[in-house]
Amino acid sequence: MYSDVYGMSKNIKIAAFGALNQGSYDMFAECMGDMARQRGCAASISFAGPYPNAKGVTEPGRPLRADALKDPAMKEELLAAVANDAKALGSRLDVFCMPCMSMIGFHDGVEKNLGRPIVRLADALKSYYASVPKLGVIHMRPARDRVKEMFGDKAVTPDDAQAAALLAAEEQSKKDGSPAAVESAMKDITENFRDQGLTHVLFARADAPMAQKSAAGKVDGIKIDSYFDILARAIADQFCK
Repeated sequence: MYSDVYGMSKNIKIAAFGALNQGSYDMFAECMGDMARQRGCAASISFAGPYPNAKGVTEPGRPLRADALKDPAMKEELLAAVANDAKALGSRLDVFCMPCMSMIGFHDGVEKNLGRPIVRLADALKSYYASVPKLGVIHMRPARDRVKEMFGDKAVTPDDAQAAALLAAEEQSKKDGSPAAVESAMKDITENFRDQGLTHVLFARADAPMAQKSAAGKVDGIKIDSYFDILARAIADQFCK
């Protein structure tokens, strides 16, 4: 449970679930607290555990997203498991959300299993970038199709060489137990996007949830956002009224 109340008159009660790791929840909580305070309200957030688990491997009844996309039975298992994680957080909550890019493709099924609406990350992202003609998106491999569905040709994504560098950085970060290698690769790609003339870049990688605070997020001459702060902004805009 994360609480950021500070005596504010309105407190939004939020359930956050479906994220790959605790770092994603922590970054979302920080962004949500900042956005709520800016609008004169507060946020109390209840978190589920990482999905599918802390090791990030398929287990009985809790398949990885990539496996669920290939197998209809596994997909149903994922939808039920994620919805059950949310239900376990309680029903007397104002907002249910999934701060995870790779879960975007499962929103319909999770909502059906949950029996109530979710503040959708895809809608928040499309609305936020509606007036931006071109943006760079640094995503994880499972989110590739979702990025294409949301943004079409307006999204510039890593080219083959950059994707290979990210893949190598993923493996290095796993060995190191640190996101530093991924953050360094993200910085290089962000600088390249800026040099191409892009004005906006979206950080959409859960393996480096704090990348916006690293050197990657401090590249001059381009506006950098993460999906955590865009989701938090959408919730604050809707519920801090």
